[in-house]
Amino acid sequence: MLFFHSLIRLYMKSTALVPRLLLFVLFILSAQLANAQIAYTLHGTAAVANYPYAPLKPGFGAGAKLFITSYFAVGIAAKYTALGYKHKQSSSSIITNTGSLIPITTTADLYLAKGPVRPYMGLEAGAYFHSLKTDVEGNGSYRATYTKLGTAPKLGISFKVNKLSLFAEGSYQFLFGSTNGSVTDQTVKFRWQTPNQYWFFNAGVSFGMP
Repeated sequence: MLFFHSLIRLYMKSTALVPRLLLFVLFILSAQLANAQIAYTLHGTAAVANYPYAPLKPGFGAGAKLFITSYFAVGIAAKYTALGYKHKQSSSSIITNTGSLIPITTTADLYLAKGPVRPYMGLEAGAYFHSLKTDVEGNGSYRATYTKLGTAPKLGISFKVNKLSLFAEGSYQFLFGSTNGSVTDQTVKFRWQTPNQYWFFNAGVSFGMP
């Protein structure tokens, strides 16, 4: 009987300890966030679809990073890039796809060194807004818009110059879900494809890096 009373007292002490432990964790997190530093980024973008003969297309972007520590940051980013690629359906029909891709993502970056030169790795995840115009040679054009979820691992390097930092990074974007389409014009059915993988290359400047 004494054994069970001891177990009950131990259980009550442990349950009373949980709220205190949670308060301690919240206190540590709030202290970290109070000392956190925010950095802002502006950059040019070049993107290419992982599709045969797809050309490199220009774009631009911006973002913000919250440095929880000197080595780890979370944030948000937005980019815009034009897209364009062609594919041949038959000997007489070339389908040309043009449009734009706008990723709006959350970001997490881990910096591997501290100093004027800082390599880093990271991950992005969010929504990808795609507008598409499909021109079928000699048979008119068709438009579509859609949204996909996606994620992107990335590698980059940052160079501190006085109060600014220059950076360059590359990422490989994975989009989920298929949005291939088709249309029937009179008796001919035309099909087009929308790639789910893209290479992105960003280079720009950061303000407020720790």
